[in-house]
Amino acid sequence: MVMGVLTLVMSACSEDTVMPKLERPKQADTDEDLLKDSVYLYTYGFYLWQDDLPDWFGDVRGNTGRFNSADAVLESLKTYAQDEKGNPLDRFSFLDRWGTVNAEIQQGLAGSFGFDVRYHNDTDLYIKKVDPGSPADQAGVKRGWQVLRINGRSDLSLASIEADNFDFLFNALDGNSVDLLLRKPDGSEVSLQLNRSNYQLQPILASQVYTVGEKKVGYFAFDAFVSTLNDWGNATYVKQQLDQLMTRFEGAGVEEMIVDLRYNGGGAVVTAEYLSNLLAPSSVGSGLMYTNKVNPRLDDFLLAHRVRIDFSPVHFHKTNALNLRRIYFLVTEGTASASELLINNLTPHVDVKLIGEHRTYGKPVGFFNWNILGVDLYAVSFQTFNSVGYGNYFSGMEVDKLIYDDLTKDFGDVEEDMIAEALYYVRNGSFSDQQVSPQAKTAVNGTKTRTPSLNGVLDNRRNKGMYLF
Repeated sequence: MVMGVLTLVMSACSEDTVMPKLERPKQADTDEDLLKDSVYLYTYGFYLWQDDLPDWFGDVRGNTGRFNSADAVLESLKTYAQDEKGNPLDRFSFLDRWGTVNAEIQQGLAGSFGFDVRYHNDTDLYIKKVDPGSPADQAGVKRGWQVLRINGRSDLSLASIEADNFDFLFNALDGNSVDLLLRKPDGSEVSLQLNRSNYQLQPILASQVYTVGEKKVGYFAFDAFVSTLNDWGNATYVKQQLDQLMTRFEGAGVEEMIVDLRYNGGGAVVTAEYLSNLLAPSSVGSGLMYTNKVNPRLDDFLLAHRVRIDFSPVHFHKTNALNLRRIYFLVTEGTASASELLINNLTPHVDVKLIGEHRTYGKPVGFFNWNILGVDLYAVSFQTFNSVGYGNYFSGMEVDKLIYDDLTKDFGDVEEDMIAEALYYVRNGSFSDQQVSPQAKTAVNGTKTRTPSLNGVLDNRRNKGMYLF
């Protein structure tokens, strides 16, 4: 009987019989697959350096499928546009999976402990700033307090923190709670625990009016370009605060201004434009503020998607009476994007002096957000140029006077090194003869040293952005 079955099977399979080809069941597309494809397609559509991108249209999935995430796809695309030395021009494009940028810049909402740190020398870590209204602020923490211990660890030296690629420090700063031992300027110590929570960002950290001889000098520390307009085009609390501040400066007869942007990584373009108008001299009238460069096919792309974004030239529209003759910008490598746009907008129209650490970050380009499956894509889509056509500061803007951040003094303190240098110029019409070596570990003021390389890493933890919403 077995032989009969075998004979039947053999006779059914003649030489002309075609066996069916076995195929693996096709897997359904995952959201990440679709996101990877979309990152390529939309980045290509509005990327500033569109012509440098690879052509994957013949097999989008075959190309994006080589990457394990949409973030990895974008990181690959960022490598194609290069400068004359072969360095990628795009250090900036990113995916925001949690809507953090929109919350912080458009709505002014933050969720953190509310403090940042910086190294004063190779061993000493300090609080560099505290957000008003944050958990750190409510606990009484101030800029200029030394950090002695974090989560039980007291060895916070540069060498120790670098040994694990900053993982310990960054994990502590990004956690849900943190234990700190801090030393105040008077030598007393305080131990506290902070819990992460949400709060409203207050970008004006401090403001002052100084009297220098017969001159009135304004000062304000501006920490982020939170939008001056909401989603419906109405004024936000930031616009109101800026208006009140400038009215105060006008009333005091301020002639020169110190704008402290040392940690300001940017934000909304509309705020940079508004502040440019407030600080510009009356002579700007309605003249050109800046222009945008975009890829030549962007308008067609936006039209096809029924999206309207205006990239036409932007002109000044000054309405306040403040008429400054000189502006001193205090900067570090963390000064970026919308901060640099503000500086670049004003440089052709008023005497601008940059005081600080070497050069700014170098980001003359910006984004608009494109939501894909609940994820915001920020791919570089425009570059700005001021009224005289300058906008290629990808390596940063060099300072006129090299002065390091003095972490032992609070914002607005006349003895803080950067502020003191600006006030010296107000008084004397020139910079002091204080010389500072640009080398990373050169002694300054006796035993003080600086660690710019590490501080650059710390400062750049915050997103560097110039955003159109």
